[in-house]
Amino acid sequence: MISALNVKIGGGGTAPIGATLTKTGQTVSYRTGDDGDLEAGRATSFTILGSKNPFNTFDRFTDELGGFTYANNIVIDWSTYNGSTVLGYYRIATVAASWNAAIDAALALSIGTFTSGWRMPNKLEMESICNYGTAFILNYSPFNLNATIWISTTYLATTTLAYTMAQSWVNLTSKTTSGARWIACRTFTVTGTTLS
Repeated sequence: MISALNVKIGGGGTAPIGATLTKTGQTVSYRTGDDGDLEAGRATSFTILGSKNPFNTFDRFTDELGGFTYANNIVIDWSTYNGSTVLGYYRIATVAASWNAAIDAALALSIGTFTSGWRMPNKLEMESICNYGTAFILNYSPFNLNATIWISTTYLATTTLAYTMAQSWVNLTSKTTSGARWIACRTFTVTGTTLS
């Protein structure tokens, strides 16, 4: 078992350095040595952490208050917690728009007291929440996304294209296409159990 090296941080807690990637969520094996057989990665499972989050639970995904009501449609991914910050997502796939319009809308997003800092996720941030234990990799609780979602990452070989994520795959899509939706993400500062 590979474990992360931990270092002391300001408040006395520890933050992982060089942490292993999280599990994919695939638990069914189709042959010896495949992902479902090995279930490689950190944490107990795709949704259960190997150590407690600041709310004293092992839950990978919570709302900003440590619960599961998601009243503000914010999902905190505690697998990204580094001892001081954590990545959170606005889980609503908002009205279809072009890539530029989607980025602008994500940057302008304001939810409750979280009035700034929102942006469209990059390719790795989107892939990190893909659950390969489901047929449609983003259609699971708490996300329940069943649409084509824009990703902020541009395809460098043809810069008029950007990545999108659909039910079970990543595509390249013209940035002027208006058929995709968008979600937003934000880095939250964590002080105890308070996010800002």
